[in-house]
Amino acid sequence: MLTGFLLVKCHSLREDQTGGLSNVLTKAALPATILMSCQIPFNWRIVSIIGQSAIVSLLFMILTLVVSLLVPHIFHVQGSLKSIWIGCCTFSNILFIGIPIIGAIYGKTGLITLVTYNAFSNLFLFTFGLKLYSGQTQFEWRKLLLTPAIFASFLGFMLFFAKISLAGPVGQALTSLGNMTAPLSMLITGALFAGTDIKKVFRRLDIYQFCFTRLVLLPTILVPLLKLGIQNKVILGVMVIAAAMPAGAINTAMAELYAGQGERASEYVVSSTVFSMLTIPLVAYLSLFV
Repeated sequence: MLTGFLLVKCHSLREDQTGGLSNVLTKAALPATILMSCQIPFNWRIVSIIGQSAIVSLLFMILTLVVSLLVPHIFHVQGSLKSIWIGCCTFSNILFIGIPIIGAIYGKTGLITLVTYNAFSNLFLFTFGLKLYSGQTQFEWRKLLLTPAIFASFLGFMLFFAKISLAGPVGQALTSLGNMTAPLSMLITGALFAGTDIKKVFRRLDIYQFCFTRLVLLPTILVPLLKLGIQNKVILGVMVIAAAMPAGAINTAMAELYAGQGERASEYVVSSTVFSMLTIPLVAYLSLFV
């Protein structure tokens, strides 16, 4: 993150170049990580984890959405800003920040749980999220299935259940490509910080209200329910970390495309990412290790 920040401040990385790096991340490195995370020898324990993860992920997304719909009323958020609040609370940055954290703690078993959760998150994004930001009610299945991360998820699960291993040069190349995901996502995040007027952003009350909601209130509500209903420690850990994540960058793109409010959404994404460097370790420690 510091590298990305300094590259922008030293004029070695421009905004248009950051967009290109984002394309490399979302269309190459991230799909490779997702695909290779499914390259686990087939066994019924993993199948059971995938099934449990699917059920938990669906319930988790529904519960997150319900809380996100209620929270704006507490802070009297109105108009188009209300949609941004709901979207940024519901759709978090689980992949770009979650992959390095979950991969380090839980390995490939945690990553395949994360991939399962992400599939349901994208399903909600391209149905409810699309309606939230644009008012459209028509759902395009093709657009969802051709999203690189979703396509890689389906392909990865197919290879897993078919017991097909991507060995040799192909597997090594995809692994090397996937290894770029964590550093590249952090570098882009740092570049995003450098392009934001941090002093201006952190003078606004609504920034602190949103960060409190996304990073403190949501985990406070969700984590006890997760611990009550989930016995598997890996699934519990992934969902706890998901609950603690900051707002996802996808909200910026959708808010700009459909509502012309990309700048406001990016302020919530950046500010919540800054504070999450403190809150993610705290939530994870209190929830999983105390």
